[in-house]
Amino acid sequence: MTGPTKPAGKGGMRAYFMRGLFVVIPVAVTVWLLDYAIGLTNNWLGPFVRMVAEHLLPSSVTGLSWFGNVTAVLSLVLLVAFLIALGVVASYRIGKEGLQLIDHLFIHIPGVNTIYRSVRKMVDAFGNSDAQSFKRCVYLYFPYNNPTLGFVTKEVTEEKTGRKLLVVFVPHGPSPASGFIQIVAEDATWDAGISPEDGFKMIMSVGVLSPDVLPQSKPNDQK
Repeated sequence: MTGPTKPAGKGGMRAYFMRGLFVVIPVAVTVWLLDYAIGLTNNWLGPFVRMVAEHLLPSSVTGLSWFGNVTAVLSLVLLVAFLIALGVVASYRIGKEGLQLIDHLFIHIPGVNTIYRSVRKMVDAFGNSDAQSFKRCVYLYFPYNNPTLGFVTKEVTEEKTGRKLLVVFVPHGPSPASGFIQIVAEDATWDAGISPEDGFKMIMSVGVLSPDVLPQSKPNDQK
């Protein structure tokens, strides 16, 4: 078994440093996000979890120095369980009716309704698979002559000519929550050959999760 080739000089040390950095970054980001999530849920649910634990467990256990870390993790577990339970309830008719009551309540609160409507529309667009807000992925020339990935949100008809137009959302990367809305003729786009889910993976990974094979440029290269 041969060892690693030793790059000479400062360039070799820099190469080793970058390799080590690329190994550490995914682990560090994952640990940071997990720590942030635990801290956030601990601020929300920690007091409740500690109160229940103090009633169920002896003081010899709750008084230990590491018990605070346990309650922080339990707070995150409790939040995940609550969200799963809420999703199950929302899958049934009575749950859907309850959610409609919540919508009705927030929509009729002055000042709050504007924020709630905006957030609700964004969540429905990105998270509701039944809404089918993003029908398919296409490429279009935007803003110049380079192909750009977009998501078809609606198909409309031009009034006078009757030709088919597409309402296309071109997201920013790596955050697809914002972007540009383009109304283009259907023949000015071409199929991307990937599903909307794969398209979002491609955007959020800044291209790292791009397919190995991409469709050719627009037929006849009509720009």
